[in-house]
Amino acid sequence: MQLDTVTLPENLYWQDEFAWRSSAQSAQRTVGGGFVVESSPLQYGRPITLSGAWAKRTKVLELTDLQDAPDVKRTLTMADGTTHTVLFDLAKGGVQAPLLSPELNPTATTYYELTLNLITVEP
Repeated sequence: MQLDTVTLPENLYWQDEFAWRSSAQSAQRTVGGGFVVESSPLQYGRPITLSGAWAKRTKVLELTDLQDAPDVKRTLTMADGTTHTVLFDLAKGGVQAPLLSPELNPTATTYYELTLNLITVEP
């Protein structure tokens, strides 16, 4: 798996892959007592939350550097070869990486528990 040129840890998984619906729907009661249901397909805005991996500090720093340009569209290439155009979803936390084990002076080889909050956008 890759985000632009950054290789992601192999054991990241797509946590909310099936939580998104490809259509939006609204229903309203009319003044005359009828019931109107409207639906429309959704193209973008699908959340992609990748979690479940440990990453060294150097990898976390690479990803936070990408996040520092939040308006830049990124290409996410999944393990199966499919691609998505994404932005970091800063409202959900963007790159989250708490220390796996608290340390006073983390080094380049210190491990963090990695979660990436992304959202699909128009290419």
